[in-house]
Amino acid sequence: MISNSSDKASLNRYSPSIHPSYARLLCAHLSGQGVDLEALCRSTALEWSELVERQHFVSFEQFRGLANAAIKELDCPWLALNISSIIQVSSHGPLGYGALAAKTAKDAFRLVERMMHTRIILYRFTLDIGDETTIFRIDERISTGELQEFIQVMLLGSLFDMLEKTTGKAVSGLTVKFPFASPPWRDRYEQRFSDVKIEFGADVFEVYMPSSLLEQPCFTADEFAYKNAVRECEALLERQDQGSDVAQQVLLELSGQGAPYPTLEELANRHHVSARTFIRKLKSEGVSYQGLLDEVRKDVATWELQNSSLPIDQIAEKLGFADTSNFSRVFRRWFSCTPSEFRAR
Repeated sequence: MISNSSDKASLNRYSPSIHPSYARLLCAHLSGQGVDLEALCRSTALEWSELVERQHFVSFEQFRGLANAAIKELDCPWLALNISSIIQVSSHGPLGYGALAAKTAKDAFRLVERMMHTRIILYRFTLDIGDETTIFRIDERISTGELQEFIQVMLLGSLFDMLEKTTGKAVSGLTVKFPFASPPWRDRYEQRFSDVKIEFGADVFEVYMPSSLLEQPCFTADEFAYKNAVRECEALLERQDQGSDVAQQVLLELSGQGAPYPTLEELANRHHVSARTFIRKLKSEGVSYQGLLDEVRKDVATWELQNSSLPIDQIAEKLGFADTSNFSRVFRRWFSCTPSEFRAR
């Protein structure tokens, strides 16, 4: 089995790396704005009907496509700031519940540092506690490109929600350093984070806070709930490291290999099981091998058509299709249009 370890070489833009709850949260906001989610998702590598019940991670490329489509649909390049005001620490599942139930704010941040990997694999989280100042650092494991602002502002919103709920106070007196340039909508940052110093153009995403803040007891502390949440997070990490989520492991292998992709039988042999057992394991997670293969191919196809000048026949070859006509037929089934029409849009 391939582990979801912190090894940077094992992660690329098509690897499963973001919990689907974040994509669903974004879609919930869009729905509230009157956006047709099924129509929106048709322009991305995700399907709304599948996303609703999805358990395994989405790839960065899938989330990028959804976020960019949302920004374009709403004509709102500062959409991340709007999302940051509604995202709550509870959006992070057992990790969020555990942070709220921690004894002190420091315990909450230590839990995030250790367990955020159960929700998003794009970053490394580090808590550096000094005598006077504590730095919470968030390092990219892969380049998130034009989505850097979107994801980092979304994460900041949930961190601030955690601080407000655990300390019982509005966030103030902190300094946030973003690694991207100051955007044209900088004034909206000042409105959203009015009591926080915001800096742009830093080397890495960092949040500076008084160390005394972390020693404050959590108003929502619950020792029993905290221990249960930690156990659940540890079980999730163990499943990731041991490859218990078969669908996620298959996506990781397929995204890391590229064409020619292995057959179901070849992949079953790699996992030391029969093809029948392999099919049964995938079915128990609500997926199929062909569905996962299509997911990776859709990711690559949409990125190449939107971001490269490769001829369509070369994209078809890159995806392992025997000829362009076969690729076009399958692509039309995926997106209800031809590759040429998709690229023109």
